[in-house]
Amino acid sequence: MNPMPPPGNVRVPRSNRRDLLKGAGMFLGASGALAAVAIPVGATREGQDADELVGLWHGVISAPDNSFPSFKTFELYGGGGIWIASAQTDLAPAALASALWGIFKRVGQRKFRGTGRFWTYDVSASPTGFATVDGTTTVSEDGKTYHGEGALQFFDNDGNPLAPATTIFDDGKRITFPE
Repeated sequence: MNPMPPPGNVRVPRSNRRDLLKGAGMFLGASGALAAVAIPVGATREGQDADELVGLWHGVISAPDNSFPSFKTFELYGGGGIWIASAQTDLAPAALASALWGIFKRVGQRKFRGTGRFWTYDVSASPTGFATVDGTTTVSEDGKTYHGEGALQFFDNDGNPLAPATTIFDDGKRITFPE
């Protein structure tokens, strides 16, 4: 078995770098296309359902039992069922975490089911595990707000639950273009 060279001494052939850069360009182009389909309801064609979740939202996460202080989020629901969220607490040393990456699907009229994951870290930014969020979100009849309820569960690096799941609420307001 040949020992692996240290990371700084690995030579990468030029053609591989070029292929990687081409692939990155295709990825960035595809993410631009994804962003183009994630347009708020107010900016889309006439006739689109007012109950569509796709778009950018300003949310507030809270616990019905007040087990943690509420905090704000930006949540992006994209075409194809992609859900990305970033919270005010993501970079707080006591609650250091990555953005949430998730998926969602329609389960009823103005009702959506979502499941997401985010990485967790200690105050020195060492990985400590991950968390899962699973819940149901209902969009208001006018499509301007939503209310979500679900479970937040934390796990260690080996996937073992750290405590029972916590019930959370997610109340959001759609972000639209200024008029």
